[in-house]
Amino acid sequence: MSTRPLRRATLLAVLALGIAVPLAPPAVAEQDAGKVPTARGFTADRRESSIGDIVEYCGTQRSACTFQIDPTADREYTTAVKSLGNAVVNCTTDPMQIDRTVTLRTSSSDNIGGEISGKVTAEGTVTASGEVTTTLGNETSSNIKTPNLKDGPTSENGTKVNVGGGAKVSGSLSAKLAFEAAFKATYSKSWTIENTETTTYRTTVKPYDMLVFGASAAMRRVVGKLVTDKGQTITNVAVDSPSMVNSSTFVAQTYAVPDKLCGRKRPTGDTATDGDTSP
Repeated sequence: MSTRPLRRATLLAVLALGIAVPLAPPAVAEQDAGKVPTARGFTADRRESSIGDIVEYCGTQRSACTFQIDPTADREYTTAVKSLGNAVVNCTTDPMQIDRTVTLRTSSSDNIGGEISGKVTAEGTVTASGEVTTTLGNETSSNIKTPNLKDGPTSENGTKVNVGGGAKVSGSLSAKLAFEAAFKATYSKSWTIENTETTTYRTTVKPYDMLVFGASAAMRRVVGKLVTDKGQTITNVAVDSPSMVNSSTFVAQTYAVPDKLCGRKRPTGDTATDGDTSP
């Protein structure tokens, strides 16, 4: 940490909240997951049926439903590059040394209202589908992952939300267990519901340059159908979750600070010698 006073540290960096800076794609070719299929519910005699009714029946007992994976629809993909945290802007006339840890968190989702991936909501009751009554609590946290303007360039203040008695962890227990069992039988691995990846950047930001961080998450899409013991089905059920075989791509890029962001117009040309240009 710098031994300079805090006032000087706050002058070294401006945290550009909400700055719309484009991020280039990662070095590897970006893949598109494609359109999410539309789930449809059917009765045993192939008449249209409510997805909600079928999922509700799945919740009556653990063995009420099974999940059948379609291996031909399985695919690995990467998301578009998304910005992570705040930009670091150097409004001084000196190069700025940056040591920043950024974290990418990815979670699972599905196209039947979170019945498999599960969601946390602020209301609800305990039902046969496995909803758990809890409460939401806040836990104040402080770490050094993302800079905060008033605390200097290497601090973060935040609030973590945890689950405790009064809120609801929703989703059908039977549907979730059926999917997990089918996933393990197909891939010989346990289903990953959430994933956290972290990387650290150590670099120099030139005067009147801004450093932005981003990441492209590695994901897997599994498609199949949920089948009840009475012959009802929900087809085209898609579950997106963190990849088990690929790692996400982190991106760091620098841009010229927009005019007047630092309170004055950016000087023309290179603002600092970096040895990568001819005299």
